[in-house]
Amino acid sequence: MKIFESTKNTRPILEDSLKYIRSDLPLTVSESEREWLIGNGITTVVDLRTESEITAKPCPLSEDGRFSYMKVALTGGDRIPASMDDVTASYIAMADGKLDWLVDFLLSLDTGALYFCSAGKDRTGVVSAALLYRLGASVEYIVRDYMASRENLSEALIRYTENNPSVDIEVITPREEYIRGFLLWYAERLKSG
Repeated sequence: MKIFESTKNTRPILEDSLKYIRSDLPLTVSESEREWLIGNGITTVVDLRTESEITAKPCPLSEDGRFSYMKVALTGGDRIPASMDDVTASYIAMADGKLDWLVDFLLSLDTGALYFCSAGKDRTGVVSAALLYRLGASVEYIVRDYMASRENLSEALIRYTENNPSVDIEVITPREEYIRGFLLWYAERLKSG
């Protein structure tokens, strides 16, 4: 489902509902795309980026009064992990009180929500995984949702590493073990309350 012409990783996380839409940064959103969002009840917008990221690349929906725009920067989400071994740990670091509050908030909404970070894979992936887990989705379903970002962003990630040769493509490319490790930890955390 193509929602925005300008994004590569925008999609609903539920097969039968548009209530939760995950995305990479929507930098250009046409009036017809805005009307589509409004027409489908998607009027809450959550920006998961840091203040400096938002200042550098503002989301145009933040200035559109038809949307409730919120900034909820996730811990450490603006840094690339040093190695593949550090990716799951970086996801776990995002799962603090702010993530818990955000998932509770999203679950309580009467409207649909669009939420995003820069690429829509790590911070957005963690929010999606936690939200889906709380909604009762299977681990396999959550992994499939997360891995869709690998396919959607493969060309962009290759270009990014070509322009940033110090970045390891394997670290920034979604891998099943990254999200599985997070989900194992998250499930235990919820059990221990």
